[in-house]
Amino acid sequence: MEAVEQDYLPAAPSTTSPKPEAPVLNISGRVKPDPDAPRKRGKKKAAPAPEAPKINPTTFPVILSRILLKTDVPPASAPKVNASDYTQSVCFLCLEKPASRKRVYHMFLSNEKELGKDYDHIRQLYEKREEYKYVNNITIECPCARALYRRVQKEFTDVQWNKQRNVFETDMIAYRDVWSISNRMYAMRNEEIDRLLNFMKFMSLEKS
Repeated sequence: MEAVEQDYLPAAPSTTSPKPEAPVLNISGRVKPDPDAPRKRGKKKAAPAPEAPKINPTTFPVILSRILLKTDVPPASAPKVNASDYTQSVCFLCLEKPASRKRVYHMFLSNEKELGKDYDHIRQLYEKREEYKYVNNITIECPCARALYRRVQKEFTDVQWNKQRNVFETDMIAYRDVWSISNRMYAMRNEEIDRLLNFMKFMSLEKS
C-alpha cells in the first residue's frame, strides 16, 4: 500500500504583538539615570568667600586713608620694610622775619627714618636768604600724617598762606607764638586719634 504524500506548509507567522510589560511602580522615589544621556561633570565648587583684608605695614596706611581721608588713594610712596618708617609726622620748620616782624612756618610730611634728612633739606632752602632767621622745629607724630596735613590747610584760616599752601605766616606778637601753633597741632592730632578710636568702637559693635 503506497503511502500518501502530504505537503506540510510552515505555520504562518502570528500577527498578534506581544503583550506589553506592566510598568514597575517606583516606590523608592529614586530617579534612574538615562543610560543614553551624555554624562555631566561634577558640579563646580562655589567660589570661596573673600577673606577680610589683613592689617600689615603695607595695608595699614591705606586703611587709615579710607577712614580719616575718606579716599581709596594709597600714599604716594610705597611703605618700606622697616617698621620704624611708618611713624608718620607733620613737621614745621619755624623761622622769623625780624624786619617785617613775621613768623614763618614751613609745613611738610616726614617719618621717623627720614626726619633729620627732611629737616636739613628744608632748612637749606632758607640758609642763603638773609631775611629769614631759623628758630626751631615742631614735629607732630600722628596715625595718618596726610589727614592732619590737609586739616591744617583747611582750618588754619587766621594765617597767611602761600600759593602751595605749605608755608604760612603769622604776626610776631610774643615769644609764645610758636607754642600756640604747637598746642593747636597737638589738639588736632588728639581729635584725629579720637576719630579713629570711635570708628574702631563702631566696627566692633557692628560685629557683635
